[in-house]
Amino acid sequence: MSEWCALPIPYPDELLYSVIARYHIRSNNTSPKWTLREVFGTDNVIPTIDLPSHLDALSRRNVVQIMADEWIMKHTFYSYYAPFLPDSRATRVKALMRSMDGSGVHALVGITASTIDRTDRLWFCPSCYEQDIQRYGEPYWHRVHQLPGVYLCPHHRRVLHKLTSPVSDRHSLNVLPISRHMFRSIAVIEDLPDKLIDRLSDIAEDIHLLVQQDNLPALYDLRQAILPRLAEKGYVTVSSRIRQQKLCEQLVLFYSRELLDLIDSDPTESRYSWLEQSTRTARRAIHPLRQLLLIRFLYGSFREFLDRTNGANAPFGNAPWPCLNKAADHYKKLVVTHCDITRCSDTGRPVGTFACSCGFSYSRCGPDKSEADKYYRGRIKTFGPIWSDKLKQCMQDGMSYRSAAERLGVDTNTVIKYANGKLPERNGPLKPKKSNKARTTSPSISSSDVPFMRVNWEKRDLELSWGVEQTCKAILADINSKPVRITIALIGKRIGKLSWLEKNQHKLPVTMSILTVYIESVSQFQMRRVRWAAERLSGEWPIKRWKLEKLAGLRPDYSQEVSGEIDRCIGQSRLLQPFTSSEEKSSWQH
Repeated sequence: MSEWCALPIPYPDELLYSVIARYHIRSNNTSPKWTLREVFGTDNVIPTIDLPSHLDALSRRNVVQIMADEWIMKHTFYSYYAPFLPDSRATRVKALMRSMDGSGVHALVGITASTIDRTDRLWFCPSCYEQDIQRYGEPYWHRVHQLPGVYLCPHHRRVLHKLTSPVSDRHSLNVLPISRHMFRSIAVIEDLPDKLIDRLSDIAEDIHLLVQQDNLPALYDLRQAILPRLAEKGYVTVSSRIRQQKLCEQLVLFYSRELLDLIDSDPTESRYSWLEQSTRTARRAIHPLRQLLLIRFLYGSFREFLDRTNGANAPFGNAPWPCLNKAADHYKKLVVTHCDITRCSDTGRPVGTFACSCGFSYSRCGPDKSEADKYYRGRIKTFGPIWSDKLKQCMQDGMSYRSAAERLGVDTNTVIKYANGKLPERNGPLKPKKSNKARTTSPSISSSDVPFMRVNWEKRDLELSWGVEQTCKAILADINSKPVRITIALIGKRIGKLSWLEKNQHKLPVTMSILTVYIESVSQFQMRRVRWAAERLSGEWPIKRWKLEKLAGLRPDYSQEVSGEIDRCIGQSRLLQPFTSSEEKSSWQH
């Protein structure tokens, strides 16, 4: 077996699968396995259309020096899924694609759990087909035509076609024939109204723009980016809640139920829909197609969304920013290079925190609307040693509190607060918080003297897992109280570690594995309530169904599983009905 191969240079937006298929034809290999062995160094690999693996091996063996990251970004589906994944998960996906074992990559991006089927198709645009032959002398499989949600070519607005013959199996390498008389094809959709065709064309344009981005946008927590737009359109209440029903109705009206059914994205099909998840704090990845549907509904197009959010991503302009430490020689000079941007939970407006090397940091709400706004200081976060030394000097010089406050750029109460011994001697930045008893009694202790203690998450995980399991068992063993549903929130509140369970699940594998055993779905909880209610009604015979439903607190729309559990409990009570006296027993014999 050769240690190298000469893959063809990829065409613009060509699938890696297509490049390998063209190599297969040029190499005159009779078996796809021979081609895969030459390309990857092993034939133990399936030619995957969307998220292939073994790409480090492919890059090393290829004569044309194209790095694995370039194959991933420009010739696979990675740039379609990655923007809507957490950074850590997107990095893991890329690592799996580069490795010799890509198993689990589809589960990692959420395809396996999604109701939108994984793409194993090969579609093409008839206009692109003719155009490619004229430009390059041969056609090829375009990446954008295979992406979920693309039914029309974004360049020619023509409905895509699929081959009807010849058709190869998933282990083969299917090449787009160079002549029309060598194959047959049909349109992938037919007889749709012009309005739906236009909508599908718009969606294809949005998807094409997404995968063409050189710097992929971070859209996992989409709620933070779209909250101001939701508020503009009247979908946010005064208490910052999303009007989910109104949003859902308008989105369905905008796209039509027929189109949403076609692309498996009807938000009304489940009680906790993808639309609700998209407008809440990010807890799981939402399919890119559905996120793009929401973006187009709110902004009119993905391009408009990028234009607006690019400005929103730099609401305070670009570095450097001024230091507003009035005690420093560089006051109002553009020396600050670091700014952390968060969102106000009440208004959704951006909040910038600016930290200078002198230890002084401050924050303000944005976005900036004029050049003068950058010199506005909202709240001081830390004072720093230069400011504290200046305060001491002012006090030693006998200045009044009011004069010192004017000199330092703060109010009089702040000067009084820190001039009366509440200003610790330290070199690090100072936070204007009330001193605790330990700091008051030991003002000479510096925070820099306290060693940094790294959290032992492995030990914490084991300790927490024991407490979680004991709490879950205690809830299940409590037969005297009305049942409560076992959820992460409930257990977290019971043990006083809710924030750990919500924000650090990836650091608590043992705890989370135990929780998955005990956490109940709605149906499982309802079935446990039914068994509890049946136990309470064990003195009655026969148990009436309506009484069981009422005591268990069931709504009319319970599942078939719950209905079966009710039937089982009623049937069991009839079989186990005790005879309390000989008279009662004899009465049944007559």
